[in-house]
Parts: sequence; structure tokens; C-alpha cells
Amino acid sequence: MNQKVIISLTGLQYALEQDEAPIEVITFGTYFKKEQEHFLFYEEVAEGGETVKCRIRISEKRIELNKHDALKSRLVFEEGEEFMTSYQTPYGPIFVGLMTHLVEVSEKEDFLLAKIMYGLEINDEKAADCTLLLKVQSCEEAG
Repeated sequence: MNQKVIISLTGLQYALEQDEAPIEVITFGTYFKKEQEHFLFYEEVAEGGETVKCRIRISEKRIELNKHDALKSRLVFEEGEEFMTSYQTPYGPIFVGLMTHLVEVSEKEDFLLAKIMYGLEINDEKAADCTLLLKVQSCEEAG
């Protein structure tokens, strides 16, 4: 796969007592593979206009998302594992739990697809069941 890529992140939350809420981010980024791991680097603009540097690290059954903003957030999706983290807000910390049920990664010459299914807890209460789909394609292939 070429180093310059188009990254598409599509998330769907099946929240309790709420309609489905799809979220999609499409951006340009850079890609490289080292041994059996894939690395993606890209930037996104947060609320307030701050540019946030992001890194995604993908292996066979584990995906790690790092955002280098004021919070330096980190999410880890590892099949069959639970990951806990906290976010500081103006109203105090929010505790987030991720229980990853599925991590599937498929790779072709100029295309990478990853699917994550997980449960989301906020402050020890179930908030939603979620699916995250990550597509990575070489810029030349995308046209």
C-alpha cells in the first residue's frame, strides 16, 4: 500500500432508548507497515478549531487509537478484553469502559479493512453497543 492514504472511520452506536447515531470521518493520512503491524497517522480538527494529531496501530486482534490533544486520549480495542480510561471534563472526570467483542482485520495490496464491535460503559453504566469500521485505501487507488 502507498504511504499516502484515505482513511475512513465509521462508527455506529446502538444506545439504550435512543436512535442509532452514525458518525463518519474521512481524511487523508500516512500509512506504513512494520513487521505485522499497520500504522496510520492523520490530523483532525476538534471543536474550537484545535488540530489533533492521531495515530492508529493495528495488529491481528488489537487496535489502538491515540489522540495527541490536550487530553492525550488513548483507546485500546483487543478482542475479549476490557479497557478502562478516564476523560477530564470541566464537570469532573468521566470513566469510560470498552469491552471488545470482535476485532477483524483484512488486508489487500492497496486496501485495509478493520471492524470492531464493542460495548461502551460510562461511569460503570452500559451506554451503548458499538461498531467501528476503519477503511484505508491508497490515494492512487481511490482516484
